[in-house]
Amino acid sequence: MAWTRVRMAAIAAFGMMLASAADAQDKIVWDIAIYGPSREVTAPIEFLAKYLDEKTAGKFTFKLHYSESIAPAKAVLDSLKIEAIHGGLVAFGYTPGKAPLHLALDLPYLPIATLDAWQSVQEAYYAWEPVKKELARFNGLAVYAALLPSYEFMGAGKAPKVLDDWKGMRVRALGPLGDAMRTVGAVPTSVPAPEVYTGLERGTFQAASFPFSYSFAAYKLNEVSKWYTMGMQLGVVNNAWTFSQSAYAKLPAAYKKLMEDAKPEFYRIAKEVYRKADERNIPLFDKTLERVTFTPETLKPFVDKAGKPVWDKWVAENKAKGLPAQEALDFVLKAAQATQGKTN
Repeated sequence: MAWTRVRMAAIAAFGMMLASAADAQDKIVWDIAIYGPSREVTAPIEFLAKYLDEKTAGKFTFKLHYSESIAPAKAVLDSLKIEAIHGGLVAFGYTPGKAPLHLALDLPYLPIATLDAWQSVQEAYYAWEPVKKELARFNGLAVYAALLPSYEFMGAGKAPKVLDDWKGMRVRALGPLGDAMRTVGAVPTSVPAPEVYTGLERGTFQAASFPFSYSFAAYKLNEVSKWYTMGMQLGVVNNAWTFSQSAYAKLPAAYKKLMEDAKPEFYRIAKEVYRKADERNIPLFDKTLERVTFTPETLKPFVDKAGKPVWDKWVAENKAKGLPAQEALDFVLKAAQATQGKTN
């Protein structure tokens, strides 16, 4: 009798071990690389991680790795390619040669006025076949746009009150936004966001462009600055929450549906956190920094030089490389035109 009880206990224990092993095999954990700390741009992915964990009872989870702890900002695409990570925040302007078509969205002064419009344009562009194929070379799939507000500047030294004041100023401005600043005599440099505070503090450059206003506060640039701009609205550096194409293909259909169903709340959160950041940050900046306001009238000479001429330069350079650059720009402009009236 005792022996029977021992055997039954052993069988039960073995069954529990098998069940645990099956549970472990069924559980999917994705490692997500994020440059920089937790901040407004990461709020949507933090929501998504919690949402998926709750909806799947812990069977599908994201492990969020901040501050380049598993992949440098410039190496996220390469890490996806070798399947070292399952996803990450990709700033395409950090490595312009790897996914050059994606930089069509980085062009300055595109006619995209709101975050609602940016959402529509970015999602449409990521679904365009040449762009999908470009990212697929790195085993990447852009599932969500990382919406960003338009870029402004914050800096030390003399505040640029007029366009001529930018002449000779060394500024952190990536890709086509840097090309825009060249048209007024500035000297652009490309520096990943986590390195900007130190560069500005040490005088490596005198000003830095970032999404306004959240990113300046997130990276504490106001601590080492004397002024900030309002009204330049350069454009954005296109970012996408990009996932491993091979890992995504293996997901159960139900999990893919959950990721799609989460989109409305994902984007609602993105827009809401930026609004709240402005309410909090702008008064904070005004306490210690000089606000330099550019009106549409004072900015027009800059836009005339830094808008379409920079677009044309980008098209010519990339067309020479055999890329469908004109088609890419036309796609973006057509998608932008379709967003007219989106107000958020």
